[in-house]
Amino acid sequence: MKKLFIILLLSHCAVAQNYTLKKCIEVATANNPAYQKTFLTAEVAATNVDQAKARRLPQTQFTVSQGMNFGRSIDRFSNDYINQMYNSTYSGLQVSVPVFKGFQRQFLVESSKFLEEAEKFNIDTEKNRLTLNILKAYLEVLATKEMVQVAEKQLQNSRTQYDRQEKQLQAGITGKLEQVQFANQVAMNEGGLIEAKTSLQAARLALFQLMNLKPVDAIEFESLDLSESLSFGIIPEEKDPSTFLPEYKSLDIQSQSIDRQIKANNAEKMPEINLFGNYGTFYASSNPERTFIQQINDTRNGSVSLGINIPIFSGILVKPRTQQLKVQKRILENTVSQNKNLLNQELETAKLMLRAFQERLENAGRQVEISKENLHLVELRIEAGTINPLEFQVAQASMESAQATQIQSKYRLILQKKLLSFYYTGEFDFL
Repeated sequence: MKKLFIILLLSHCAVAQNYTLKKCIEVATANNPAYQKTFLTAEVAATNVDQAKARRLPQTQFTVSQGMNFGRSIDRFSNDYINQMYNSTYSGLQVSVPVFKGFQRQFLVESSKFLEEAEKFNIDTEKNRLTLNILKAYLEVLATKEMVQVAEKQLQNSRTQYDRQEKQLQAGITGKLEQVQFANQVAMNEGGLIEAKTSLQAARLALFQLMNLKPVDAIEFESLDLSESLSFGIIPEEKDPSTFLPEYKSLDIQSQSIDRQIKANNAEKMPEINLFGNYGTFYASSNPERTFIQQINDTRNGSVSLGINIPIFSGILVKPRTQQLKVQKRILENTVSQNKNLLNQELETAKLMLRAFQERLENAGRQVEISKENLHLVELRIEAGTINPLEFQVAQASMESAQATQIQSKYRLILQKKLLSFYYTGEFDFL
């Protein structure tokens, strides 16, 4: 019974699991290290905001010190020279409040907030990139899966013809040459099936790697509803994709952050005003006439001061940093221009390939129908023993080529349409 239970348990675990495209994306976003890294970067940006805010707070410290004096020193009570060893205790509270520095701290806080917001858009950018990669890998799995089915059907058809030739050879209707030629066709189709299965395994591996999962043979990827995907036309361009895609929003916000950094850097040339406060007391054993508590009470004292620092030659140091920040902004603007050019190229390429794959799919459909009819007529002639086996090989190869073109065009057409849908709306229609 125990062995039976283990066998049933293993059988249950080996039951195929169905993964939809949406589930693959959910698993990838939960496991993919590159995507998860964006959250860590966003956390660092949030920490930088807190750090920038903390710079605006007063700097406060409480000090307690214990010392021992020996040799000649000045008595803190009588201001006379003494030559004795005595202990002293000091405690004090110091406060420094930043009042003004050309609003530098405020600019740094704003800059940090912009970077934090930019990192949030970077999270969306990485998710979109991962989603597109999952989509491509998923469609590749479905395409290679259909190629395996086609290869299996062709192999089965070749074996059927080979078995028929075996019977005709035994009946003396055909010769050994025809039987060997059909055997060669079977071997070729077996090789084609092996190659198709290898391509399928490679496509599955690529998809599992994007999801950061170990390949599991029990996982099956569900087919898509292709009727809708192959029916709708091109989505009209309503607005520029660079106005709503997160990567462009991130770059724009980063540019605003650099503007704030430039202002904060220029504030170094402004006078700095700080408010200082101090309150302390001390005890010295050189005054034995007063107790510890009495001395602490007697020596209480405090002070408040307002200080101003006026920089003289700070512009010499500020100017190179400002130039560096301006160069960074120009680099950022150049990156935006490059990305827009690449985006326009991708859009034009996608529209071009969309039309090409539409025409290719229609043409492949006609080729498949003609190849099916041609192969059927060849098979009828084979049954009658009035055809050379080489004609069957040609018909079979033509059929294989037409079906391969049809499958590839179909899934590439789906990919181009979904790419255009994303570029024109900023959203994925399959989520």
